[in-house]
Amino acid sequence: MLAEHERVAALYLYNSEIGEKRVSLYLTLISAGTAVFLGLAQFGVDRMLVLWSAAAYLAMVALVGTLTFERLIERRVRSTQYLRAINRIHCYFANRDPELLRYYAWPANDDVPSFEGRTGVLSGLRDVVALLNGVATGAMLAVGGMALGGSRYIVVDIAVAVLAAVAVWFVQQEYEARQLAQAEQAFQRFVRFPREGEAVRPAELGHEG
Repeated sequence: MLAEHERVAALYLYNSEIGEKRVSLYLTLISAGTAVFLGLAQFGVDRMLVLWSAAAYLAMVALVGTLTFERLIERRVRSTQYLRAINRIHCYFANRDPELLRYYAWPANDDVPSFEGRTGVLSGLRDVVALLNGVATGAMLAVGGMALGGSRYIVVDIAVAVLAAVAVWFVQQEYEARQLAQAEQAFQRFVRFPREGEAVRPAELGHEG
């Protein structure tokens, strides 16, 4: 049991590190691209070339960010699985020595933590990526509008960019909530040691593969 506990804990830490690395690569892409386009603007490169190149770059950033956001949701689900597995092992020891419950961060039940919870590092990373995705999408539309219409409609371009950024943010938040709620429901059938008053139904036990 101790060996299994150590193995699952190592998998949880690895999963968290992978999520942080993905976000670091995403931030590096944004930083490097921003520096390049600022340099091009200062060296007097053709304005239209810079604008269209920037629009294409921002579209790529938004695409990479969307994929990163999706992967972070998957990492959240996997991390929760690992934490529930650790709690299941804790239950094994707590059943033999109830005094151990005083030393556990969570109750020794494998229906906690919730897949839908928003605490922890991964939740913060998802919010950062969601925000940057909204900004990248809005900036792409604004730059594209400037390339097409010049500075005549800059107020309209900015308004469209802000609305798009807010819309992308809320769409991602809604998508995240739906995906995590589905994971909560799907993995309920694997719960064996639920909190008191939340026993697993026999029908659910019969569906485990």
